[in-house]
Amino acid sequence: VAQKVTYSSCNYLHAGLSQLVRTQQVVIATLGEDAHFSCRLMKPKDVLQVTWQKVTPGATENVATYNKRFGPVVNPPFQRNVEFEDEGLQNCSIVIRGVSRGDESCYKCLFNAYPEGAISGRTCLQINELYGPSLLITQTNNSHTTLSCSATGRPAPTITWDHIENICLDKSTMADVTHPNETVTVTITAMVAASSLPDKDTRVGCVASSVGAVKDVSMVIPTRDQASFAGEKWLGACVHDDVLSVFTMKYCLCISVLGQSQVSDDDRISGCYSNNDRS
Repeated sequence: VAQKVTYSSCNYLHAGLSQLVRTQQVVIATLGEDAHFSCRLMKPKDVLQVTWQKVTPGATENVATYNKRFGPVVNPPFQRNVEFEDEGLQNCSIVIRGVSRGDESCYKCLFNAYPEGAISGRTCLQINELYGPSLLITQTNNSHTTLSCSATGRPAPTITWDHIENICLDKSTMADVTHPNETVTVTITAMVAASSLPDKDTRVGCVASSVGAVKDVSMVIPTRDQASFAGEKWLGACVHDDVLSVFTMKYCLCISVLGQSQVSDDDRISGCYSNNDRS
């Protein structure tokens, strides 16, 4: 399996003295994964120390420092999840393990050089969240089946149907709900006429994506002679976790709910999660 990539970045050069520093303009990391930051001097300088800082509105905190005398030092508030990757006075990088919303900020690297003074680069961390998707299949009556797929994320996820080559979707709708924590739940719904289903089990699925993170779920609609219970529901959460096109199976759960049993809104939204999805 190819190595999972959990962030994306864009290199750029800052103005003034900072044209000497190559770093990432933006790092995008999935919640719970690692975020990598690097700074490199484009021309050799007499550097005494490299300092990493976290910049928040109204405050600047020293995260970590590196110099030849004391080596790498991570300050106590950040020791739980910050590590040096490359230790050097010309090229220095750190990693934030298991990023949370509290880590979302801008970070500066400062090369304290003689005689120039501080030469800095700036990188901003953006946290991406994606929960789900969950797929609900309901046979509303003997003539129609309803498909509903939901996912929650920040920013709002994009949801599309998958594995639907052999069936005809009707009355497709989309709705979204914004929550107080800035996540957005998106739900797509469609009807399938029983007469359009083939005389064999039919697999359907949906895919949720958001800024480099992709997850999908699929399940089987029984044949017409098997799917004969009005009001029968199937809740599926066979989730694959795909970050930048690398697929890894996380969990698989398919539940058949017979009769008039109800599926709660939480079940629709949550479905199945990977270990890092609940924070």
